[in-house]
Amino acid sequence: MGFSRRIRLSAEQVAVVCALGELLTVIDEFGTLALVVCASALLALSLRRRLPVTALCATLPATVTGHLLLPSMITMYAVASSRPQGRALWPCGLLFAAALRPWPLSALAEMTRTDLLIALEMAALLSIGPTALGLLARARGETQAQLARLKVSQAREQRLGAEQAVIHERARLARDMHDTVSHHVSIIAVQAGALWAVETDPDKRADVESIRRHGVQALEELRDMVGVLRGSRVLVAATAGRPVLADLPRLAADSGLDVTADLPALAERSWPPVVETTAYRIVQEALSNVRKHAPGASVALSAVLSEDHGALVLEVRNGPAPHRREDAGLPAGGHGLVGLRERAERLGGRLTAQPSADGGFLVRAVLPMVKL
Repeated sequence: MGFSRRIRLSAEQVAVVCALGELLTVIDEFGTLALVVCASALLALSLRRRLPVTALCATLPATVTGHLLLPSMITMYAVASSRPQGRALWPCGLLFAAALRPWPLSALAEMTRTDLLIALEMAALLSIGPTALGLLARARGETQAQLARLKVSQAREQRLGAEQAVIHERARLARDMHDTVSHHVSIIAVQAGALWAVETDPDKRADVESIRRHGVQALEELRDMVGVLRGSRVLVAATAGRPVLADLPRLAADSGLDVTADLPALAERSWPPVVETTAYRIVQEALSNVRKHAPGASVALSAVLSEDHGALVLEVRNGPAPHRREDAGLPAGGHGLVGLRERAERLGGRLTAQPSADGGFLVRAVLPMVKL
């Protein structure tokens, strides 16, 4: 509850207490008429929020007889603060007439012009005063509600602006990445093609062709990823640029490592595309780590179903390097395994990577069947 609303409710409570205290002004002339009109006026105060117009009408007899004035003023405030301005005018006029009418009616003949002017002023104060305060409170409440909506709208606009800025920055990074990486990879692919054309040794030609083929594949995947980052060609990237489990044998063959593959899961069931892509990237990164840290080591690759047939279990196990590794100058940011764990965890799976007892290394991932 807002501070201004608490003050408003407190002021109403004080006014109700004052209305009860107003009984002390008529206690000496308390009779049947006073009992009826005062009781109905005071009881009507409890209805001022649910039935404000009904409560006002119940307080008018006490105003006409002059026994109590505050109950009608309080209920008039409730009417004006809960109804639009146009619908609050006739209750205000009704209260004005009740406050202006003398009691008893025979007193009208004895009123002088001065008495009539005073009666008009009193009636105006009794009716217009609480009406104006009620309309002001209503307008203030509507203004605060509008300000709250404006704040929400402003926060939403700021959030959308921040998201738009991120999109623009992502597009800029995508352009820079495409321009920089594609330049270097294109040079590698072109030079590999030129070397293949002049090389006569079959083994070397095969190696050069592998370099060229990997360069071309890297350019294609880079183009697809850049299309996603720039918000275009999403459907193309989701299909053409997304590797599948069926590509694992070719990945193992092109890795340049001594890989023994056992992949029964490829033929036993179909997997969601996101699972297949994640599995492929895990194997790809694991084989890259073997080339960096244990070149020449034998590798055992397996992809099987779990015992309950609810998950895909991948293992990439390599033995120790046959000779001491020389630094090839390859970049290693240390984020590869972290990224693999994040990929697996996003699917609700898990990934472990740890040295094995024979001095090699084991990467094991369990990827559940998901539909994302």
